[in-house]
Amino acid sequence: MRKQPNETMRQRVRLPLLIAGALVLIAIFISLFRDMGVIGLVKLRNTEKQLRSEVERLRRENADLKSRVEGLRSNPSVIEDEARRMGLIKEKEKVIVVPPRRDSREAAPAGGDAKRP
Repeated sequence: MRKQPNETMRQRVRLPLLIAGALVLIAIFISLFRDMGVIGLVKLRNTEKQLRSEVERLRRENADLKSRVEGLRSNPSVIEDEARRMGLIKEKEKVIVVPPRRDSREAAPAGGDAKRP
């Protein structure tokens, strides 16, 4: 049983095609999954977006803090507001502490003596 010439020719053509296909698959696999492959680049871009948004948030916060510091350095009313927020008082001022108001519902007995209409 001898192989026909067409079949031998087909096998000669198939082998290089199989090798080329295997090399292409290996190249695709490497480009997808190596350190800086496509998947790595997608993760890196997501990280970059997160970092950029955090930097922008920090810049806004920094600008707010700078304006607050400037107000505290130059505006006496801002300084007074901040001092009062911290619980400080001016000379010759008196602090009056008002106890919290008791709610009328809390003062009512919880028992069944009260009749409801």
